Amino acid sequence: MKRTVEKVLTITRLNKVIRRKTILKDINLSLQAGEIMGLIGPNGAGKSTLLKIVSGTAIATSGRVAYNRNAGVGILPESPALLPAMNARQNLELLASIRGVIGKQEIFEALEAVGLDPYNKKAVGNYSLGMKQRLMLAQAIMEKPKLLLLDEPTNGLDPLGIIDLRQLLFRLADEGVGIIIASHLLNEIERMCHRVAVISNGSIWREVNLRTDEEQSIEISVRTAADWERLAHWASERQLQLTVISGAHSFPSGMLPGGQRVSEIVELLTTAGIAIEGIRRVPISLEAFFLECSQLEDGVYR
Repeated sequence: MKRTVEKVLTITRLNKVIRRKTILKDINLSLQAGEIMGLIGPNGAGKSTLLKIVSGTAIATSGRVAYNRNAGVGILPESPALLPAMNARQNLELLASIRGVIGKQEIFEALEAVGLDPYNKKAVGNYSLGMKQRLMLAQAIMEKPKLLLLDEPTNGLDPLGIIDLRQLLFRLADEGVGIIIASHLLNEIERMCHRVAVISNGSIWREVNLRTDEEQSIEISVRTAADWERLAHWASERQLQLTVISGAHSFPSGMLPGGQRVSEIVELLTTAGIAIEGIRRVPISLEAFFLECSQLEDGVYR
């Protein structure tokens, strides 16, 4: 019998309008237990607003957010919200007292899970940004939620802290926690996430499955600026999206969809009189998707 995959979150036709400005438009998204999903997109695309609505700290104009029953939601906001005069354990004890569902043991476990000493009496006001970020992550996981929302979770973390975060999220996912991460660190999103939603102008422009999607791109560089113009015209005539790679090589370069064989593209471009300097097939690149999305938002995409 085929195993049913449990959904921890379902978002249906979600919209958010503030002072007649559309912030989110017709968002449809779901998250499975044990899945790590990334949210990427330019600043102001709507990522943080979407997380706030899912967490319940903001209200949607219309649409529906449905959670798995008794899932529980853990939240790591972009900016730490801590009492500076208290130590780490006291901060978590105060927060835990609001709902009263966990005790000292769970608080100690959460602090140790993020690499903080539960017995350290140092006031949080004297913490580094990275330590505050670890403490905020501890408060997000201490009640053992099945849905975890992380807004720029690597803020202030050094490389070792980022590695620790990655390993912790993998462990939580193995335990069935569904996780959503909004971040600008595309390399970390590629390492941590199973799936990515690219948000542009308040809408989900594209979803990419980083584990099973076989879609690839073709990176191509040409000899001169004139060759680049001819390549752009050639791609436009065939309704192929040519994404610019700025400063990646000494020659003008970009990314084409990978639906054709490289040998076929070489033959077609050679016939069109376009001098190719280099061409190769590359795996899925979030950087390429981000660049394409940004060009669309800026209105410069051709």
